[in-house]
Amino acid sequence: MGTSEREMAWLMDEYSKAYGMTVNGVVTGKPLVLGGSLGRKEATGRGVMTAAISAMEKLRINPYRATAAVQGFGNVGSHAAALLQERGVKVVAISDVTGAYYNENGLDIEKAMQYRDQHKGQLEGFEGATKISNEELLALPVDVLVPAAKEDVITDDNAGSIQAKLIVEGANGPTSASADEIINDKGIMVVPDILANAGGVTVSYFEWVQNRIGYKWTLDRINRRSDRAMKDAFDKVYATSQEYNVSMRIAAYMVAIKKVADTYKFRGGY
Repeated sequence: MGTSEREMAWLMDEYSKAYGMTVNGVVTGKPLVLGGSLGRKEATGRGVMTAAISAMEKLRINPYRATAAVQGFGNVGSHAAALLQERGVKVVAISDVTGAYYNENGLDIEKAMQYRDQHKGQLEGFEGATKISNEELLALPVDVLVPAAKEDVITDDNAGSIQAKLIVEGANGPTSASADEIINDKGIMVVPDILANAGGVTVSYFEWVQNRIGYKWTLDRINRRSDRAMKDAFDKVYATSQEYNVSMRIAAYMVAIKKVADTYKFRGGY
């Protein structure tokens, strides 16, 4: 949390000094010139988009007729919003620490990202939208809600007011444990953080692979492989949730634990 390419470069450099040679693969998220990967910056947001589109297919929500609200406009939220819009979804609300910004006709996400970058990383004063509160954003009547800011923004206090058909968790732990039951009882599908925001670590793995083989992949290849990995993971978790009649969050835990259990079984662990 709170790190960028610069800090990853520092970590790589310090390790390399101790090792006596350049070791690119010790950390990921590095600058391109130091062995970083194309597509890494937007990878987490891209994974959120892929998970959202996959879930919309299961719920039979047409992206070109769908609306979305994205809470949080940092690296994850902004790229998720931009990529959802690219897929035809109308993003009607975004937010950051200064508040939320709503336009029922849809926001220009690229313009919002440019404005943010030109104004010290904040959306304060962004035109073309009505300013509302973050709480109001969470309760908007949208098809897709993407909490992509911080933990515990959806709680038992506000879960009952959520009207979205689908929640895709871009942040880590944005839904409190006490709110989970309320959300499930309302029949809202939640793509949990352990699945939805895994695009970042997936492309980090790709970065490590590229460092190991000493060869850079194209952006198109990285995006195709990332999208396939996220889609396959979603399908596996969804199938488990249907088979055992559990939430997507529980299903994700079941899939993960089974991988560990199977590994121990085949290796003869005790």
